[in-house]
Amino acid sequence: MDKNFNHLQDMELMNRALFRAGHLYILLFGLINAALGAHLKLSKTKWINLVQKLGSLVIFSATILVIYGFFTELPTENIERPLTRFSLYLILFGVSVHGLISLVPNKYKTI
Repeated sequence: MDKNFNHLQDMELMNRALFRAGHLYILLFGLINAALGAHLKLSKTKWINLVQKLGSLVIFSATILVIYGFFTELPTENIERPLTRFSLYLILFGVSVHGLISLVPNKYKTI
């Protein structure tokens, strides 16, 4: 942004806001990955373990997609960013999967 966009100084306000939102999404997704990596304990129960790995894979994929979307969808004259929107849905799904698995009673989890 320093070399190509002059620190966003001459950019239209909507595009500046989209750049900033993109940075915040990347930061948020990184924090979700860091928190999940620090606190996740995989279950020894096969089906729970599989669901945990699926949720983690979805979260990781969403992170890659939001970074790719940041570089391919900006700057634009259109406010629609389909890759970024889809990555937000994916991260919501992945975090929800981990949240729901955390509600499974401990008798089903052999940690």
